[in-house]
Amino acid sequence: MTPHTRQAPLIDVEVTPLAVDELLEEFSRAVHDRSPRMVLGHNLHSVHMVHTDPAFRSCYEKAEITLVDGMPVLAMLALGELAAGRKPFGVSRRLGSTDWISESVRLDCMERVAVFGARAESNRAALEALRSGAPHTEFLGIPADPWREEDFPQVTSAIREFDPQLLLVGMGMPLQERLASELRRSTGVPVIAAVGGAVDQISGAQSLAPRWVGRMGFEWLWRLASDPRRLTGRYVVEPVRLAGLLLTRRTA
Repeated sequence: MTPHTRQAPLIDVEVTPLAVDELLEEFSRAVHDRSPRMVLGHNLHSVHMVHTDPAFRSCYEKAEITLVDGMPVLAMLALGELAAGRKPFGVSRRLGSTDWISESVRLDCMERVAVFGARAESNRAALEALRSGAPHTEFLGIPADPWREEDFPQVTSAIREFDPQLLLVGMGMPLQERLASELRRSTGVPVIAAVGGAVDQISGAQSLAPRWVGRMGFEWLWRLASDPRRLTGRYVVEPVRLAGLLLTRRTA
């Protein structure tokens, strides 16, 4: 974790509430100093999994940067800052992956960027979109939907040969966190980030809520309305279970 680490009370997790410019500084430092950074994000879904899945929790314990990727997490962080007599962090510290990916690939230090995840067509479209804003950067696309564990050695070899400064792993939880952790150990890439559905969002395969919706704290509602069958459990049922779990622990 970086010196920016804060404890979010009630949900009992550590986060790194960076704004975009601060995150980009961390990336540049990681590349220049060859000091690796693994970047994950916390929303209520990941918080629930941290408290229920030891292997998943281990991935977060290894990460240097855990971004605030959800307004409820930002709200819990605000409580901690107020209790410590500090000013709460603003919404600029709530970062979804699409808030920083385009800026990061344009950094001068990012000569090569690998994008691992999504179906072949979506991965290819995402690379085209990113190239349009970063003509100096070389990209490697590695589709991974569907994912097969037997492909991991080949993926590792391709990443080592390409030698990127930034590796984006866009798959679902907890698979992307596990693979990011394993690739950090086996490739030495300076910055490895788990970015969820960002590859599909950048390619246009998945709808992305307007950023003002996210700043108001309603991106979850936008996503729920877009895919209720898949997300009802995550956005409606799981927070109730998490609250019950944390309450039980505190009263035990």
